[in-house]
Amino acid sequence: MKKFLKNSTLFFCLLIGIIILIQLAVSFRIKGKSVTGFDTLELTTNTNADLAFIGSSRCWAHFDPVFFEKNYHLKSVNIGMNGHSDLIASRLRLQHYLTKNKAPKFVILNIDPYISVGSIKHNTKFINKNDYARFAFFPKKEDQELMNYFGFNSAERYIPLYALFKYQLFMDCITLKKSNAFPRGFELNDEKWDTIKYPISNSSKKYYYKPNQTKNISNAIKQFDAFCKKNNIQLICIQTPVYKIAYEPEAFERQYKICKQLKIPFVDISDSYLKDKTDYFYNAIHLNKKGVFEMNKLLKNEKELDTIFKINP
Repeated sequence: MKKFLKNSTLFFCLLIGIIILIQLAVSFRIKGKSVTGFDTLELTTNTNADLAFIGSSRCWAHFDPVFFEKNYHLKSVNIGMNGHSDLIASRLRLQHYLTKNKAPKFVILNIDPYISVGSIKHNTKFINKNDYARFAFFPKKEDQELMNYFGFNSAERYIPLYALFKYQLFMDCITLKKSNAFPRGFELNDEKWDTIKYPISNSSKKYYYKPNQTKNISNAIKQFDAFCKKNNIQLICIQTPVYKIAYEPEAFERQYKICKQLKIPFVDISDSYLKDKTDYFYNAIHLNKKGVFEMNKLLKNEKELDTIFKINP
């Protein structure tokens, strides 16, 4: 019996040792790389951009760093978070970026009726949580708040390989076949809108924030602006198009009023000809590649941006 217990203990210790070694090997393999294309926390280290884009999937899918670098001669980086329209997520992502880079001169915040205030303690938005599971095990100090935001538990943080297998990320870490998913530094989506598979619908309107939430949204944007100013960053808000069936003038007007009151530069492309053509979208609220290139033409002629970037060379 004693021999059995001894052998069992040795086997268990050996197994734990092997698991730890595999976790260390995987961590070394993916260090400084992207595993899924969305996990850009380390990929943007030492970027030291002049201009950073922040916001939800509408930031991640719409703002082309290459375009801004070419036209405004500003080194640019897109740090949008797919599926996370809450302002607390944007602040945490920018805060994380600042721990690994010099502060950019400018931050462009994707702003629209889909934004929300958000919360760390009571967060329920876990879209793409699996993409961030690679950072859950013994998170670095700078990763800690984002891991709290995603609600990774103690087992996921302290048991080797547990988070990687739970969120089905292990094979992606091994193969790294998705590591170059977004070579232009944002989700440039080339697909056309399949209106049969994804019928044209105004269902996205239900995700607008309500008029009675405007004050809370305004306060959150004010706090975000204060955070930027504290780091000597000029905040600029840009509202990008949705397809016309998802567009409601009053809802898209609120962001202009908020920014005007807070004296934050605001550019609105939402009420442009882009919103009238399905050819420019891959769903009701996201532009495709053709739409992004058309939006860039409009942004190129935006006097507001031209003035800001020339005043702050």
